[in-house]
Amino acid sequence: MEKDSLTYKAFKNSSYNIMGYLWPIVFTLFITPIIVLTLGVKEYGIYLFINTSAGLFGLFELGLGVAVLKYMSYYYGKKDEEAIKRLTHSANSLFLILGLLSLIISVMIGLFGPSFLPASFLAYEKYFKLFILAGGILFFNIITATYSLILSAIQRFDISNKIGMTSITLSSLGMLFVVKMGGSIREIFIVQLIVAAVFSIIIFQQARKLLPIATFKFGWNKKEIINCYRFGLIAYVNNIATTALSSLDKIVIPFFVGPSNLTYYSMPGNVTAKIPGITNTLTVSMLPTTSQLSGGDEISRMKTMYIRTFRLMIIIAGALTITSISFSYEILKYWLSSDFADRASGVLIILALTNFILALFGPLSNFLLGLGKLKFLSIASVCMAILNAIALFTLLPLYGIVGAAWAYFISVLPVAYLFFYVETRYLNLSNRRSYYKKIITNNIIVAFVMLILNLFIANFIVSLTTLLIAGGTSALTYIALYKLFGFFEPQDWADIERFMELLFKRVKLIPIAREK
Repeated sequence: MEKDSLTYKAFKNSSYNIMGYLWPIVFTLFITPIIVLTLGVKEYGIYLFINTSAGLFGLFELGLGVAVLKYMSYYYGKKDEEAIKRLTHSANSLFLILGLLSLIISVMIGLFGPSFLPASFLAYEKYFKLFILAGGILFFNIITATYSLILSAIQRFDISNKIGMTSITLSSLGMLFVVKMGGSIREIFIVQLIVAAVFSIIIFQQARKLLPIATFKFGWNKKEIINCYRFGLIAYVNNIATTALSSLDKIVIPFFVGPSNLTYYSMPGNVTAKIPGITNTLTVSMLPTTSQLSGGDEISRMKTMYIRTFRLMIIIAGALTITSISFSYEILKYWLSSDFADRASGVLIILALTNFILALFGPLSNFLLGLGKLKFLSIASVCMAILNAIALFTLLPLYGIVGAAWAYFISVLPVAYLFFYVETRYLNLSNRRSYYKKIITNNIIVAFVMLILNLFIANFIVSLTTLLIAGGTSALTYIALYKLFGFFEPQDWADIERFMELLFKRVKLIPIAREK
């Protein structure tokens, strides 16, 4: 495989990103249960609520981030240093404004938030001051956003992932130290604030080292700002709808059934969110690759990439989903406690099915962004967000967190139509009914066999260690059975072999030296 080819670059980026994605899971598996059980489900639910609420402040960016990434990549490819300077300095100014705005709003919520809520929330008044710390964390992340985007724009995923892995490690260990020393949520936020400040400086230094002309100065180039928001505003509509789709339930649940139930809902969600997380990580380069092929009018290559990518993603997502469903009770029991398993294993099963669909929607979104079909993608995302809101406010009061899980599942069902529309409208693919009939049948056969095998394997799960072994065995066996039954296309299996070879190479090189 040529190192300058699109395939090699895609595999290289995916290998670094999959390592960066899997690393935090290690800490989630071993540290999160300790934190949850030490703090208590109520306290941890409040922690999740504050983090989720503060994360919504990112919606103020109005699509600026994706626009800066797009134009920074474009200027870097053209080697237009003056344009890079203009964009960097203008972006710095805009992100500084956004950071200050987020911090001010956080302070206002912390000081005056309880006065705008019902009397029943007075018991939580002391927690509102934590929004100030959460706003500080967000401020540091936002003001250096330009330099985080530079690392992505120049395709240095190795550096960005090493920084991310180190940051996660220190933050997680810091949280563990705080709870073991009897600390509260406040001390946890203080630790995260310190980590955010330190790594903001590190990100800036690394970006400047690779792109010296990207100085930390402020400017106001009208043309660059207009270009960014012209592109970004449409992407923003999609972003806000996607955020509402994924976050509305976590905002609403505490008001209907209390913060404790948010913990019982969120922990299964954290597990099943790894399904789309992994597929999105593996297809990180789909947006720029689609854009490049579309710009070169290479429709045939674009079709081939689309078909092969989604064939593989369906198999990978299927393997992870069946594993999550098969061991839903064991996952929560041995990761957290029997209480969690009794209360939330059903929620985990529903969310696993939901996230299987989202695992395919993420790459489809990147594909549409690469094609520049922002309006269609935004309309689709808004419709799903509205459907989610209607279903959530209908089912949550009646059925609690199980109703919230079903509402989320119902809201993502239109994704099936999106695939049909994209493939017929933009790619002119034919015989899709027979294609999907074949691939769905293949996966159902393998899934059925795996469910039976996993019923037997579940008897040997007696600890978190045996759970991890069983889960890994289940996912790999799913793929092995798919190969054994002859369902893999030869090109797809060759892609898996190439990717694994490259991934093992990256893992071997990371402790030794940074790749030249």
